[in-house]
Amino acid sequence: MDAVMHDLDDIDIKILRIIQDNSRLTTKEISQKIHLSVTPTYERQKRLERMGYIRGYVAILDANKLGRGFMVFCNVSMKQINKSIAAKFMETVNSWEEVTECYNTSGDGDYLLKVCVSSMYQYQQFILNKLGEFEYVANVRSVFVMDTLKLTYGLPL
Repeated sequence: MDAVMHDLDDIDIKILRIIQDNSRLTTKEISQKIHLSVTPTYERQKRLERMGYIRGYVAILDANKLGRGFMVFCNVSMKQINKSIAAKFMETVNSWEEVTECYNTSGDGDYLLKVCVSSMYQYQQFILNKLGEFEYVANVRSVFVMDTLKLTYGLPL
């Protein structure tokens, strides 16, 4: 077992696997799957939340059905970077609804953004009116997603 997971036992791992697969299950349903009574199952799940192993519960939505199926990965290079510029960029990116994920990366770019919009036109507007307006952006390289071959939200446990 990884050193980071040293405070988890096999039952905790089972709970995480079950919740990762279907977070809508009730505590009673989870307890039946792990062969533990409801109260200890509930207490373990709450402990996993408090410890940060469970960060939240979400519904996975269909981007295409919601008109946000045009997906682009944006590699953003900055003209310069320091603590205050990075903080301002993070604050700004968090205000852009088009950006569903943002990572600080190494290599050719400084940030990798996942942008979900309705069309090429909407992406162009995002670049011109939002990303392009951030004064420290030097370069943007776009990779357009043609098809999703694997989409996994869970982690191997």
